[in-house]
Amino acid sequence: MAHHVTPRNLPTAQGPVYLVLLWPDQAGLWKGRIKDARTGAETPFEQLEELLHWLETHKYSETRRSV
Repeated sequence: MAHHVTPRNLPTAQGPVYLVLLWPDQAGLWKGRIKDARTGAETPFEQLEELLHWLETHKYSETRRSV
């Protein structure tokens, strides 16, 4: 049986890595935590809109840091 390798788009070694943990709450809405893989710092969020805002904010701050 041949082993199939799945290509993955991983960040560069210098880039930040965040884990996003999601789960449904009692009302069926999504909530979760964002975890910085390098520092272990966690940021909770109660709605997907908060997650999207956090991602947009950090995308631009990481771009400015790398310039």
